[in-house]
Amino acid sequence: MTFLNPFLLFGLAAAAIPIIIHLLSLRKLKTIEFSSLQFLKELQKTKMRRVRIRQILLLVLRTLLIILIVLAFARPALRGTVGTIGAYAKSTVVIILDDSPSMAVRDERGVLFNQAATAVSNLLNLVKEGDELYFLRLSETRHSELPPATSVSLVKGVLSKVAPSLETVSFRDALGAASKVLTESKNFNQEIYLVTDAQTTQFLSTATKDSADLFDDRVKVFFVEAGKQQDNAGVVSLDIKTRIILQGKPVGMKATVRNFGNTPMRNSLLSVYVDGSRVMQHSLDIEARGSGTAEFSITPKRRGFLQGYAQLEDDALETDNRRYFAFNVPEKINVLMIGGKPQDTRLAFLALTLGGDSSLAGLFTTVQATQEQLSSLDINKFNVLVFCGVKAFTATESDRIAQFVKAGGGMMMFPGDESNVVNWNETILAKLGIPASEPAHGETPGTDQSSFLSFEKVDYSHPLFEGLFEQPTPGKESQATIESPRVYKAIKPRVGENGRTIIGLSDGSSFFTEYSAGMGHVLLFSVEANIGWSDFPVKGLFAPLLHRSIVYLAGGEQSATSGIAGENIKAAVRTKTPAGKGSYVFRSPAGIEERTVPHANMTSGLSLFESSATTEAGVYELRNGNETLHASAVNIDPEESDLRHATDEELASFWKRVGVNDDQARRLRTSDNLETTILEARLGVELWKYLVLLAVIIALIEMAVAREAKPAAKVEVNT
Repeated sequence: MTFLNPFLLFGLAAAAIPIIIHLLSLRKLKTIEFSSLQFLKELQKTKMRRVRIRQILLLVLRTLLIILIVLAFARPALRGTVGTIGAYAKSTVVIILDDSPSMAVRDERGVLFNQAATAVSNLLNLVKEGDELYFLRLSETRHSELPPATSVSLVKGVLSKVAPSLETVSFRDALGAASKVLTESKNFNQEIYLVTDAQTTQFLSTATKDSADLFDDRVKVFFVEAGKQQDNAGVVSLDIKTRIILQGKPVGMKATVRNFGNTPMRNSLLSVYVDGSRVMQHSLDIEARGSGTAEFSITPKRRGFLQGYAQLEDDALETDNRRYFAFNVPEKINVLMIGGKPQDTRLAFLALTLGGDSSLAGLFTTVQATQEQLSSLDINKFNVLVFCGVKAFTATESDRIAQFVKAGGGMMMFPGDESNVVNWNETILAKLGIPASEPAHGETPGTDQSSFLSFEKVDYSHPLFEGLFEQPTPGKESQATIESPRVYKAIKPRVGENGRTIIGLSDGSSFFTEYSAGMGHVLLFSVEANIGWSDFPVKGLFAPLLHRSIVYLAGGEQSATSGIAGENIKAAVRTKTPAGKGSYVFRSPAGIEERTVPHANMTSGLSLFESSATTEAGVYELRNGNETLHASAVNIDPEESDLRHATDEELASFWKRVGVNDDQARRLRTSDNLETTILEARLGVELWKYLVLLAVIIALIEMAVAREAKPAAKVEVNT
């Protein structure tokens, strides 16, 4: 047992007052002589004995009444720290307020965040003078330094201004921040209050970093829960399926909606907006705890960065009903064509610049050069490099090109009669991690053109063929698709781990191969870009495949990305102006601008930009003046859509993973009388109420006994 007001126990000395009064009343009695027969019958020894017993009973009752009143004011409790000093020891109190998006849900008692803020305000009443207080919002625990609060009133002032954020931070990280604070604290009493909606997804992590003891045995954790489980659905993903995006061409997209509730969704509408205009609607039926998808396409009407969102009908949590996206319809692609001789790039240049596709009009800016000019050109000003019949690469050229590709640039290669494939293998291909190719096999066509290779297998699933040709239908034996050229002579590339055969030849070798290297891609043809080795350049496939390949390779530089609120945006961009001379800003969806300074990578030609932590949902833009260089769609964490509350078993498992024993943690609700409940949890069940009740009963008994007592003369009879 312990006492919350131990110093009041000195009041027990007052219990001696009735005893002292009783002793003082025992004065010597006066003797009156009278006849031995006078009043003899009236004096009965038994009656006098009752009077004495009643006096002793009153003495006991009055003494006990004083003791009970003093003990009640001392506030005894059944459990707690041993001794009378512990209850007044200084404490370190860490209060963590969950401000994640799910706290914006409303129930019959109001918004969960407001309920949690009220609970925090009540908890602050438990902080005494001399205690060390830390108040953290969950989104703030990313910071390395967490200063203590200067006063309770200041924290209450902050509470009146805060609102749910869009960031999701794991409780493991929050408790890690609290652990650091408590480790540095000198106070013996240490308490953590986690005020949250108890979202179950926060407690299901099986990460190995959870398996560590964050707290010692003296730390108490109070888990204060707001609200109750509600049905909810959200747009959890929105994927852009099309890799080659062009003006006027459909862009395939796929939205995934999950129903986290226990009741089915029927005829729920999903709307898609682009540049503020609705472009489609889709009706969804999703079973309880299930998911549904909506696949659709939108057709860009202009070039540049487009942004939009998919919108679901309102439900319990509104912030997860809208998911943003952004993509770039390229306005200009700079291509550098390098040939061993000027005529080596002639047909490729004509195919690229004279294409009849209106979606490509004015898209390509092509520069032709010979191999001798390569060393003097700044390849970082281009998006794609095309090598046609280059004889050999020097070590310096290989290093420059490899850095360009790994940083996101694209490269296309055609061999030629003078190409030294052995040199290619030892220089540029080796630098990019591409397996060595076999030199050219076969003979250039003469009068006898009966011996040739043709296409045997085409990977129609590759993005280059998306929507370009009629693809084979399962179950049908044959379909006219691509007219194969006649291939008389070709090198034999090896695919390797990072390669993929796009078109194969009838001898089993690869005609058209893709390799990945860093952030960029390489497309390698096995024939030259002229008609010496094949008739490929005069086939109908040549020009559209070349066009799409250039656009595909230029897409290696991610000009549009996506992220989660709370994360930093990182962008690697080829800037037109020197990195130090532009005026670069990240513009938030609300129009707030943050100046940023690029870090130039002279080797790759990229400028690296990084924003501070994002706080809004929507599309952030990296701008230089009026020019948009990069766009990033920022959304809330899809796990916020699951509004289930953690079970006692899930919570117990979580505490075990972070090193909190069962007797250290207690689960409460914001609707509880937190002050009383926590004091009882701290020090046990208080007994003062029972002591007061007992004191009242004893006082009533004392009144009854005293009323029955009559004044009696204290007489001593002498005979």
